[in-house]
Amino acid sequence: MTEIKKFTETDFEFEEIARLYNLVSHDDKEHVDDLKDAWAIRDQSLIRDRLFLYQGSTVIGYLGYGQGRDENKQNCYFNIFLDPNFNGNGYRQQLCEQMLQEVQAFSCNRLYMSIYEHKNYDQSKKFLVKNGFENNFKIRESSLDLGSVVLDKYSSLIGKLDSNGIQFYDAKNEMKDFPNHYEKLEELGWIFGKDFPMPEGIVHTRQPFEQFIKFQKLFEEKRYGIEIVAVDGDKYVGSTDIHVLPKSDPHKAWTGSLGVLREYRRRGIATALKVNAIEKLREKGIKQVRTDNEENNPMYKINVSLGFTPEPYCYDYQREI
Repeated sequence: MTEIKKFTETDFEFEEIARLYNLVSHDDKEHVDDLKDAWAIRDQSLIRDRLFLYQGSTVIGYLGYGQGRDENKQNCYFNIFLDPNFNGNGYRQQLCEQMLQEVQAFSCNRLYMSIYEHKNYDQSKKFLVKNGFENNFKIRESSLDLGSVVLDKYSSLIGKLDSNGIQFYDAKNEMKDFPNHYEKLEELGWIFGKDFPMPEGIVHTRQPFEQFIKFQKLFEEKRYGIEIVAVDGDKYVGSTDIHVLPKSDPHKAWTGSLGVLREYRRRGIATALKVNAIEKLREKGIKQVRTDNEENNPMYKINVSLGFTPEPYCYDYQREI
């Protein structure tokens, strides 16, 4: 006999989320403290919840879902993590049907779920296909072994940019006294981020500044790998932020974003941002950095030239309701 229960934010529930996620994930791992930190700073103006599937007193799976912002307010982004020992019993369907009842609260009309090109997600793929979801957007995941990459050939590029007035700074450790630093950083990310490809039905929206500050504070205090900003005079023209989760995987770094303003592109600034970040990460003892790009994104070619190698694709499935 199974029963679905609502999320009440107990320590036990956070522990079960981490346990189930780590049973399914082929790659990254979750830590309870990281889950709690992220939940604490969520945007509470948007509906977000988790559903737990119990068999007796045992949690055998959970579904997490969240509402989109502004123009995406009728979108629902969700994922399901089920103990592999309970595959093939219709439990994903059971969780999904409960979610469909709940997302009526924001008149949801489109569902999105992501999976990876890996055997751990075969059952999730079957569930999605059976329920009429379509895969029309894929992201190439890539990794770089920092111990083997050679960066000497890029010294002339960085020297050239320096002679042209483009300086590179560590955002956390060198820029906090820069005028309007966080306002400029947020605006920069918003501007270049609008050029990132998105799945059908999702538009770029800007989070409130106070929400940006919450995420930035968490990043700088607990997840800081490195953030490099390219500056021309007093203008922020490009940046990359790379995260490290010291409690779950202290030697692996994850790229949050990398972008350059349109009028500064094709000068090598994106490559220089990447090179500067890699050098800083190596100094911290990081062994591998991960990134992801839609394959038509110019950044994909930059990553290949730096020596990044392919990891399993991430596929975004969607369905109208």
